[in-house]
Amino acid sequence: MKRILLSIAMTMVLLTAAYGAEKKRIPQEWLTLAEQTDFRKTPRYEGTMDFFSRLADQSKMVTMGSFGVSPQGRDLRIVVVDKDGLTEPAQIRAKGRLVILVQCCIHSGEPDGKDATMIWLRDLVITGKDRELLDDISFVIIPIFNVDGHEDFRATNRINQNGPDELGTRNTAQLKNLNRDYLKADTPELKAWLRLYNRWDPELFIDCHVTNGADFQYVMTYDIENHGKAISEPLHSFSTDVFEKEFNQRMTAAGFPMFPYCEYERTYAPELGATLDVFDPRYSQSYVAYRNRLGVLLETHIYKPYRSRVMATLESIRNCAYILKDHKAELRQKISAADKATASAEFRKTPFPVKYEVDKSDVTYVDYLGWQRDTVVSDLSGGQWVKHNYDRPMTYNVPLFKSLRPSVSIRMPKAYVILPQYSYLAELLDLHALEYSVLKEEMEMEVETYRYTGGTFSTRQSEGRVPVVSTTYTTQTETLLCPKGSIIVDMAQPNAKLALYLFEPDAPGSLTYWGFFNVHVQADNEYWVNPAYMEFKGREMLQENAAIRAEFEQKMKDPAFAGSPDAILGYFYEICRKQSHQDNELHPVWRVMD
Repeated sequence: MKRILLSIAMTMVLLTAAYGAEKKRIPQEWLTLAEQTDFRKTPRYEGTMDFFSRLADQSKMVTMGSFGVSPQGRDLRIVVVDKDGLTEPAQIRAKGRLVILVQCCIHSGEPDGKDATMIWLRDLVITGKDRELLDDISFVIIPIFNVDGHEDFRATNRINQNGPDELGTRNTAQLKNLNRDYLKADTPELKAWLRLYNRWDPELFIDCHVTNGADFQYVMTYDIENHGKAISEPLHSFSTDVFEKEFNQRMTAAGFPMFPYCEYERTYAPELGATLDVFDPRYSQSYVAYRNRLGVLLETHIYKPYRSRVMATLESIRNCAYILKDHKAELRQKISAADKATASAEFRKTPFPVKYEVDKSDVTYVDYLGWQRDTVVSDLSGGQWVKHNYDRPMTYNVPLFKSLRPSVSIRMPKAYVILPQYSYLAELLDLHALEYSVLKEEMEMEVETYRYTGGTFSTRQSEGRVPVVSTTYTTQTETLLCPKGSIIVDMAQPNAKLALYLFEPDAPGSLTYWGFFNVHVQADNEYWVNPAYMEFKGREMLQENAAIRAEFEQKMKDPAFAGSPDAILGYFYEICRKQSHQDNELHPVWRVMD
């Protein structure tokens, strides 16, 4: 192990030399802009699409297509790579091939994946490199997802990133972060992406990013959402015991040892500990995991030279593809079994965890490739300044906390009932490939309900919404009339976990969190009755309702209450108000239990 760790710098030198030799075999007209400029530049939208279009003209294996239009009117382009030039998923599956979806530039200031896929596909078409992959794998590449943000092109967007010279932005033209939108799907880009995903249903999804945080030797870090229960068995075990294990082995052999994408106890003190995180389906790689598919988040390191980051991304994509090629039949079987397990009644018997906490009693010590560092008092700010010595690589023995225990778990219902006034949510169900039916006549049902008793709202907007930071509610079983037009979501389906995250108030990133139901969390309950009227109504209530009379007599034993006309009239007023607005606080999605 130490030999591998100490040779990273030399490996990078050898890789650079090998790349230089490979580059000489490429005709000048097929060099990418990054290659032509010694990786100082990355192409704009038009230059990128022109390069892929020329590859499509060069080879029948490459086809350009579109899957939507951005808010500023740019096409959302895809590149389909298939041995026989097929572009229909059913035809490709009939050939026995798997599908890998590679997404680049969801954050357009992080263009590594775009240039990596340009070089990889160019090598495949022009020199035949990796062409054997196409016997078993077809690729769908999104070169630039956030196309509008990509064209907000300037040198000042990510000033601490080591190249390229100019690049795009993190947010879209509507100032949205697409990698927070996979579940709520507010943006036109994400709506288009979900339709694309449903059409192709890829066995593997790869999302290419650049991390911005701790400083270490690794060029590549990664996340596979298998720390919690997002992926159902037996695919979960395959993701850890086969896919993740081989991914690390192959990348180390390629000269790019990796470390998991994680949270640090202190950003610049890794020896204090690192914790694996669980991401909810707002995020790309976790979203596909909740659909029982493999998802890989690639995070190259922001301080590494752009050439190294692009090459690490390229190696990650090709090595993931070779793993799938080697385990094609096994992966198909695991996915099918995971889908069946999720749709079963047995799956709903055990409460499903939606939030986790770290179990620090369970720790694994691992080698971590960092730098020698010094902490000095800054002569600029007067604060503590951590300085890394890049000439002194260090191997730290770091406590890695991998064990996570559920902190909030929710028992899945047999079905959800969405009230018809929220029928617009049917579009969201379609986008997430969730099956449902619509009541043709009203029907009385026994359901479990949430009735909100309070909520705390964020003091600032997020993604154009006002999130609900926390809610309180009561839970009860009631027999209620489900109106005609109510939507019934049967949970006996493979994507049931997505429905749970959408409709449960306590689930991170739920519709409640994003403010879809704020009028219920904090109901207006306007009730315009002159309190003086309670002089008449109060007497009527005491005469007609024995329970109210008994409670009132008990309250009158309290001198403070008995001595306050406002409190007495307010007592009757509040009873009347609640009777008038008894369902305003009712969560509009009801649970039908097994």
